[in-house]
Amino acid sequence: MRYLLLILCIVACAAPAIAQQTIIQREAARVETLRRISPSIVCVMDPKGQGGGSGVLISADGYAISNYHVTSGSGTFLKCGLSDGKLYDAVIVGIDPTGDIALIQLQGRADFSFAIPGDSDQVQAGQEVMALGNPFLLASDFTPTVTYGIVSGVHRYQYPANTFLEYTDCIQIDASINPGNSGGPLFDINGRWIGINGRASFEKRGRVNSGAAYAISVNQIQKFIEHLKCGLIVDHGVAEFTVETSGTGEVTVAQVSTLSDAYRRGLRPGAQVLSFAGRLLTSANDFQNVLGIFPEGTRLPLTWRDRDGLHEATVRLRPLHAFQKAPELPEERQQRPRQDPDQQDGEDIKSDETTDEVPETLKSLYVARDGFCNYYFNEIQRLRLLNTLKERVGSNGDPGSAWVVTFTGSDPGPPLTGELTIAASAVGMNLNNRPFLQSTTDPLVEEESPQLPGLLIAMNQLRRLLSGDAAAFLEQQAAGRTYHLPLKKDVDVLQTREGVRTCRWYFEENSSLPSGVDIEYAQGIDEARLLFADWSDRNGAVFPGRIGLISGVREELRWLNIDSVTVNKSSAIEETKP
Repeated sequence: MRYLLLILCIVACAAPAIAQQTIIQREAARVETLRRISPSIVCVMDPKGQGGGSGVLISADGYAISNYHVTSGSGTFLKCGLSDGKLYDAVIVGIDPTGDIALIQLQGRADFSFAIPGDSDQVQAGQEVMALGNPFLLASDFTPTVTYGIVSGVHRYQYPANTFLEYTDCIQIDASINPGNSGGPLFDINGRWIGINGRASFEKRGRVNSGAAYAISVNQIQKFIEHLKCGLIVDHGVAEFTVETSGTGEVTVAQVSTLSDAYRRGLRPGAQVLSFAGRLLTSANDFQNVLGIFPEGTRLPLTWRDRDGLHEATVRLRPLHAFQKAPELPEERQQRPRQDPDQQDGEDIKSDETTDEVPETLKSLYVARDGFCNYYFNEIQRLRLLNTLKERVGSNGDPGSAWVVTFTGSDPGPPLTGELTIAASAVGMNLNNRPFLQSTTDPLVEEESPQLPGLLIAMNQLRRLLSGDAAAFLEQQAAGRTYHLPLKKDVDVLQTREGVRTCRWYFEENSSLPSGVDIEYAQGIDEARLLFADWSDRNGAVFPGRIGLISGVREELRWLNIDSVTVNKSSAIEETKP
């Protein structure tokens, strides 16, 4: 008994020392983490070096994320300070006005320190977090201010509140966020970047943080980054149906557009929506949260239940705002001119930008064009895709040639045997001894085969793309990156438009030829959705060995096996059906 008491006494005496050691170790780890991540924090200012918002570097080549409401008043060109005490020139690249995100690029180096993203879907309430930024411009040497706290909640939804800024699926924190912190990063305790601080609840007098702040999740931002790198004014999407929370707690459909994918798949008012984009729904807010984290144009899975049973389909998100120019913020979000530095709170200063203050080398990095934030960066990404395609195709795909393609269809479905003749003026097909002819200048929906709808129009568009002619389409633009459901991978998107036909071409990483295309060719009908596989050189033409057609009704994939391709420069198709 005496020895037991002695042991307990020793343990009791040692416990405070152990606890103190643990505290010291945690403190040392936190200090080391801050030392490691601080070089990635950006002080964002206007071209005169005035104002003050925050940002975070995300790659060694100088790309940095901030808030749209920070950069919107700073102009096209900016000054950015880092913790090394140096100022760097920067240029605006892309903006997401609805999601309150902007992408800029710092110039002058290719070895910037940058933040490592974490997984914001794994963040839980109660976890420790650190917010870094430049509130009130406290550090003249751009050393970031650090605040520390916990996650107060996850999957929060913040309504637009008299503006287009909409915070969806965000992280609520109690770490102090004040004017000037906007655009700065939120880190977990291990130094992984998990969000961008952008919105906080302030007392009406003095703009003092009340302890409720919101960070845009890094997983949402990651879905938009490649779009932003294309110099776009990125839009969020609408699903073309609305939902409400019923009295029994179910998420039910309120309204459905009769022109939508969802309506054509059978979704009707009163149906219970079970999941959207793979996430189970428990309220209408859940639906808004999920919807808001995806760019316009994304195709997402939908599951619902009605009196006929359980249903699954995919729907394309349509544009929410379709901005052609950077939108103006409302009066309460407008940036204020700098007057007395002692009175400046560091938040969002309006710039009277003059190009005289901008270095000539920086001016060349900006090209204005309607529908783009900075067309210069879109041209870089567009040519990256098209130049590799041209190199692969070479002299093949001569637009003066006609391609004769024979194919057979595989399961599911009835046997198919066909021949395509793809020429400049028309695309003809003999399918199981039934003729079809589609004009390339004025295609009609009713001229498509019921068994292979959209194939003739798609072949004309493919021929235009492979011709390598820049004038083959009215418009071409790089359109970011998306997750392709049938391919089950991320792909780069090249968008083309010719007449009423809009194509989304999908390129896998390190691939010079498209793996698929989705074509909108008429309002109120399903897109033509095709996959391409086994590309090879075939008698003077680069052509896929298999073409897959995706059914919109059942999401079934049917492959056409290409048996032969012949290029005949003297071939022509008459403008009447054979």
